[in-house]
Formats: sequence, C-alpha cells, structure tokens
Amino acid sequence: MNLNKFVIVLGVLAIFLFGFLITLVILDPIIWLVVYEKTELKSGTPSFQQWMDPTIDIFFEAYFFNLTNPDEFLAGEKPIVQQMGPYTYRERRFKTEVKRSLYPTMFTYKEVKQYIFDLERSAGPETDPITTVSLGYLGVDVKFGWLPELVTKVVEFLENRTGEHLIITRSVGELMWGYEDPFLALLKKAFIPVPNTMIGLYLDKNNTDDGIITIYGDNKDKQNYGHIYRYRGSSHLSCWKSDQANQINGSDGSLFHPFMSSTEDPYVFSADICRSVQLQAVGMTRLRGVPVMKYLPYTDTFDSPLTSEKNRGFCVNWPDCMADNMFDVSTCIPGAPITMSLPHFQNGDPSYRDSVIGLNATDELNTTFYIEPITGVVFFAAKKLQINAVVKQNHRFTELARVKSVYLPIMFMNESFSVDDETARSIRSSIYVGPVVTKTIMSIMVIVLAVVVISMAVYHCVRRRHMTPSSAAYTPIEDAHIAEGTTLDNDDKNETDTQPPSAVA
Repeated sequence: MNLNKFVIVLGVLAIFLFGFLITLVILDPIIWLVVYEKTELKSGTPSFQQWMDPTIDIFFEAYFFNLTNPDEFLAGEKPIVQQMGPYTYRERRFKTEVKRSLYPTMFTYKEVKQYIFDLERSAGPETDPITTVSLGYLGVDVKFGWLPELVTKVVEFLENRTGEHLIITRSVGELMWGYEDPFLALLKKAFIPVPNTMIGLYLDKNNTDDGIITIYGDNKDKQNYGHIYRYRGSSHLSCWKSDQANQINGSDGSLFHPFMSSTEDPYVFSADICRSVQLQAVGMTRLRGVPVMKYLPYTDTFDSPLTSEKNRGFCVNWPDCMADNMFDVSTCIPGAPITMSLPHFQNGDPSYRDSVIGLNATDELNTTFYIEPITGVVFFAAKKLQINAVVKQNHRFTELARVKSVYLPIMFMNESFSVDDETARSIRSSIYVGPVVTKTIMSIMVIVLAVVVISMAVYHCVRRRHMTPSSAAYTPIEDAHIAEGTTLDNDDKNETDTQPPSAVA
C-alpha cells in the first residue's frame, strides 16, 4: 500500500471514529443529564409536579361477593358467592405539609386520598344491595366467644335485641365507607368502651391521609431513591414477630430510580397489608409505543410461614399459621376478623377455593407493574387484593353453631393507574425517537463526509497522474543516437542542415 492509499484509509477511519465518539461521548451523556433533570424531585420539574398532585387517572374498582345461599350456609352447607361489580371510584391523591431536607435529600409529607364514585364505569350504583356476613358479629365472637357460656348467652341476647345477625344485606356504599353497628352502639350507650361503632371496609379512608411519611428524594441514589425512610414517624413496623418482617423496604410504588436494570428486584411497600412486596422482572413489552419492563411479585411472596423461612415472622400465632397465599392482618388492622389474599384465592392453598363455590382464579388477577427502565416512570400498575371474613364455627352462638369454618370472600379491589398520553409521547420522543433520529442523521453525515473525502482523494490522485509526463516518452534530441544507415526525410534533413544566417555587419 503506497502512501496516498494509506492516508486515505487512515482519514476515513478517523472520520468514522470521530462520529462514533461524538455519539458516545456527547449524545448519551446529554440524554442522561436530561433524564436526571426531568426526574428530579425539585420544584418546577415535571416529576415533582406529578408527585405532588398527580394528574394521571387512578381508579379503584371494588368487586363484591354476594352470598346467594345464606340460609343453606347457616345450616352448614358451602357458601355460594356471585361476583358483583366493578363499583369504580376515581382516586385523587395529593401531598400536603411537604418539607424538604438536604444531606441526604429527603421529603416529609402527608398524602391525602379522595374517592369519587364513577357511575359510568360501574356495574351499578352505590345503593346496590350486597348480602354477606357481618364483621361486627364476627368481631363480637372473637372478643367474647371464648368467655363462659353464661356470658356468651347474655351477649347473644343483646345482639338479638338490637337486630344484630351473622348474615346482613347492606349497600355497596355502606360496606365500603361504613354503617353504624347496632350492637356496638348499644355497648357504647351502656358506657362500655368500644373504639368505634361504625363498620366499613374502608372506614375513615376517604379524604384522609395515612400519617406522616418520609422518603429519600435524590434520583441519583439508585439504592434509595423513592424509598420510604419513615412511615407514620417510624423506620420500621411493630405488628409482626421478627425484625425482618417489620422492615419497611422500597417505595410506595409510584417512584423508581432512572436507568433501572432488568436484574434489579425492587420492593414496594403496601400499607394495606403492612408489609413490603418484592418484584421480579419477567420480560420486556411495549405500551403506547414505548419499551417497558413487566414486574410481578415473586411467586413465593405469600408462601405459608410453616414452609417459608423468610415468612416466619408474619405468623401471628405460631404454629397456627395460614397456608399459602393467605395472610393474617389482625395485627395490622386490630380488631378486624379478616384476612387478605390474592383475588379468588389465586395461587392459594386448594382448600380455600374448595370451601367456597363460585370462584374462578386467573393470572389476570395478579398485581402487575410496567416500568419504563430509562426514566423509571411507571407506565401502568395494578394492585389487587381480596378481603376475606374469618368465619369460625362456635357452638356458643346459635348462628355460628352449624356453619362450616371458612374464609369467606367479601370484596376484592383493583387499584390501577396508567401514565397519561402527554407523558407517554414526551418519553417516546425524547428518550427513544429523538436520539435514534439524531444518531441516524449523524451516521448519515459521517458516511457522506467519508464519501466526500474518498472522492476528493481519488480525484486528486487521478489528476496528478494525468498532469505528470512519463520519463519513457521524452528523450532530448541532442542525446538521441541515430543508427548508421538511417535516413531522414527531407523535412528532417532541411531542419537539421539549416544554419542560422550570418550576421550582417
């Protein structure tokens, strides 16, 4: 390879290397800076505004289980339930009393939740009647059922006088937000201390906050960004039986750090069940044209404490522990004779589903997160939990004497939200379309520049070759050797023999 060709090749390689370095050294860091700037919890940024007062649609869907054979159930037969719903509420959240601290960056606040019934998205009005069991009646059984029979007879007499029964029919709104229990009201009138005479699955949850919360707010801190530092003023819970179970891990599910890896297993803290749930990535998909990572809870998250060492601390009364995918929340929600599970006892012990007629578990009932990994923005999330009444046979109470002990489903909730169209378009254009277009344009420019350089180099070489005479084609006449016997033509002769004229004096 001669020098000219070597210079051309070297120049082309330098152009391509320069273009690659421009893309790698300048473009990608610019994207990183933009992402960190946009996702920072700082006044004026989109992330801060959405965190303070989200404009996205959050829906709370309540599905109730209507007991269709109450008389047969009281007589000892299996309960038959019919799913009713959804009864949909628009959920609005906003932060109050926000305080920011530095070193490290933290935010302390209260989050208010409001629920507004959405009839258009519901199967019926809030006045729809639902037949189920009375949590008040079951609570009395838990509180007094172990006392001497004479006491239980007095309690049962008072229940009958007030119209308190195991089977009740109440409206959706009453079951959700509360109704006055007649027996508890009687106790209060008799100056017997009771915490509340109202009973409701989400009593005192509408237009209220969940206490003071403190989170880490530095989005460059991948280990802690969005994680809850203190919940209700404490760095840990106190309702479980081990330090590990009482840990508060992860965020509330609305904040994840930018540039997430598929190997990460983030935690989400669920206040409904007073525990953290670990998620695992199960694959990439696309939502609204944007690549997102799908996350599901680990399949062993709610394994029985009897078989799962890591869940040992969640057993309230060892060794009387729940089987798989049923968790006792009596210490999380004191006084409530309820348990939590996945909807329709999904992935639960077969005995739970076999004891109730009318259930149909599917994978669609799993809690799911879809997270855009570069920004950490949650594109879609759905939290699904079921509330079950703990019904135990007790011969001291007439209405519990013949029923079979069962975990009777009352309601399951599907709390979900998805990112708005404007945010999705912004992320798609700024994180995916924009950089791809920029890189494509830069690549084309590099290729065009390389072609121009090559063309100019080739043109220059060809031009030099045509302009430079060959040494073999030119010989001075003085040095030419005329062979003997060679004759010149007349013109040559004349030209050769002609002498210049003499100068005239």
